[in-house]
Amino acid sequence: MINLENLTATEAEALAYSEGFTGTARQFARISDLQRALGQAVAALEAISESNNDTMNAKQRRGAAAEALAIIGESINLWELER
Repeated sequence: MINLENLTATEAEALAYSEGFTGTARQFARISDLQRALGQAVAALEAISESNNDTMNAKQRRGAAAEALAIIGESINLWELER
């Protein structure tokens, strides 16, 4: 028996589809999407935290923060639509 905890979400999704567990596969696809969105949001927030006035002005910082929030919000909204 394969332990799904040892697989990435993408690998677990493919395995679930191959075994005919489409509902489970959709959940793993969602986890993968959320992991990707979280990574993008974290990258945007890290860029903000590492910036200074020479690399990013206040308007750019606000834009990057808004982008990170939009990524998170979009992921949550997609989840709500799917339920």
